[in-house]
Amino acid sequence: MQSVLADAVELAGGQHAWSRKTGIPQSVVSLTLSGRRDVSENIVNALGYVTQTVCLPMRGQNHV
Repeated sequence: MQSVLADAVELAGGQHAWSRKTGIPQSVVSLTLSGRRDVSENIVNALGYVTQTVCLPMRGQNHV
């Protein structure tokens, strides 16, 4: 997802421009691009994606 963010930032004309466009603080964008912060749900949404929680059964467990 970092590469998608990097592409979006470049297309917008830089971190400040993308930050203004999305309302996400530039410091958060910078930290995310550098890998010092995980990609937040806000950034995922601003990039046009959604997050979804999926529950999968564990192997070898008895199910009720």
